[in-house]
This record gives sequence, C-alpha cells and structure tokens, in this order.
Amino acid sequence: MAFIGNNNLTTLLNSSDVIAPFDEGRIKNGAYELSLGSQVFQTDAKPRAVKNLIKDEKIYIEPGQFALLLTEEYVKIPENRIAFISIKAGVKFKGLVNVSGFHVDPGFEGKLLFSVYNAGPSSIILSQGTQYFPIWFAELNESQNYEGCHEKQIKIPDAPVESLSQGELASPNVLSKRIDEVKHIKTKIEWVVIAMFTAVIALSVKLWTDSSKLKDAVEFGYKKKTEEIASDSTYKKMQNDYSTLRMEVDSLKKIKAVNAKQQAEPTKPIK
Repeated sequence: MAFIGNNNLTTLLNSSDVIAPFDEGRIKNGAYELSLGSQVFQTDAKPRAVKNLIKDEKIYIEPGQFALLLTEEYVKIPENRIAFISIKAGVKFKGLVNVSGFHVDPGFEGKLLFSVYNAGPSSIILSQGTQYFPIWFAELNESQNYEGCHEKQIKIPDAPVESLSQGELASPNVLSKRIDEVKHIKTKIEWVVIAMFTAVIALSVKLWTDSSKLKDAVEFGYKKKTEEIASDSTYKKMQNDYSTLRMEVDSLKKIKAVNAKQQAEPTKPIK
C-alpha cells in the first residue's frame, strides 16, 4: 500500500468527483484539507441539539467538552483506495483530540463526521468554512465494497448525539469543579462546627458564672436571713425583758403609794 503524492492526488481529484466542492489550492503535503461544514453538536449546548451554522460562524469548544463536527465537503472514496484523516497540528496543539477514528473505508460516500474532545486548558475556537481536516489517500491492491451504516451521510446522525446527551459528562473540568464545590461545602461545615463549639464554650462559661453568682446569692441570702432571725429573737427578748421590768416598776409604784397613804392617815386611839 502506497500513499498518493501531490501530483497523483491532483490528477485523481480533478478527474473525478471524489471531493465536492473541490479546490485544487487545498492540496498540500500529499493531503487535501477539508473544512468545517454547517452542522455541529456540542455537549455543553443548551438545549443539547444539533446546531446549523451560517457562513464563517464561530464555535467555542470548552475544556472537557465533546463536539461532533461535520465536513463541508462530500467525499466518494474509490473502491481501490483507502483514506486517512486527521486534524491540523495547529488545532491539535491546543488540545483538540480526534476520538472518532482515523480512516475512511473504500467505497464510502458522504460527508465525514469528526468526534472531538477538548483536552486542553482553554476554549478552542473553530470557524465554519475553515480548513481543519487533512485527508490522505492510499492505493489498495484490490477493490473493496463499502459495508457500513453511514452511506451517503449528509447530516449529523442521531446515534452519536444521543450517546453524548446522556447526563453530565464526567470530564476532568467537571470533576475539578465538583471537587472545588465539595471543598467549599467542607469549609462551610468546618466554620459551622467551629461556631457551634465556640457557642457551647461561651454558654458553658455563662452557666458556670451564673451558677457561681447564684450560689453566692443563696449564701448571702441565707446569711442575711440568719442575721434577721437572730436580730428578731434579740428584739423579742428585749421586749419581754422591758415588759417584765415595767411590771416590776408598776408593782413597786403601787406598794410605795400604799405605804405613803398609810403613813399619811392619822393614828386612831385604841378603845
């Protein structure tokens, strides 16, 4: 198997409808450069659906996201040829990876579909109508009949769109975001725990302080009550002593009055 060089490739493409539309100026380094067509699908699109592009419209493939890209050109691979496809180095160096395969079967007819993934750190910008996909041709020693499900493909098929639309992608970018969210939640929980612990300590100190104050108040009240009881007892004893003394004074006064009366009365002679 030998790859076709520029001269033979020019002859092949000029003498047949292997690539349409065809521009001889796109033959470079033994390959023909295919361009981005008018249909794309991106996994971060909302809603997730195939998008139709207008001329020169740009798309942005974000880090960690997949995209389905359909070529502008319609190709017919001869049955005695096999084609190999890739993405231009300038785009690959940005992190765009072709995950859909690297060859086109003999006898295939239709637009080519590229499934790509942005493994780089930043957005990759592509424009409708710009050449991104080189295709090489190699000769086979016998003809082959194409047997596949993509015959005469002119639009992005439903199967890969459905496969890439099932739930959220577990890409490194998404996982990194989730890790950051978990760290943020963990930090919040830690602050809540610290706040609760601080509140418990403050409450314990307050309860201990209030308990000590209550104990002092009880002891002070008990002491004051004891003093009041003792004072009341002394006062009552003094009242009792005063009453007794007054009674004794009154008795003495009465006796003194009687004696004075007796002395004042004249003595009567005895008959």
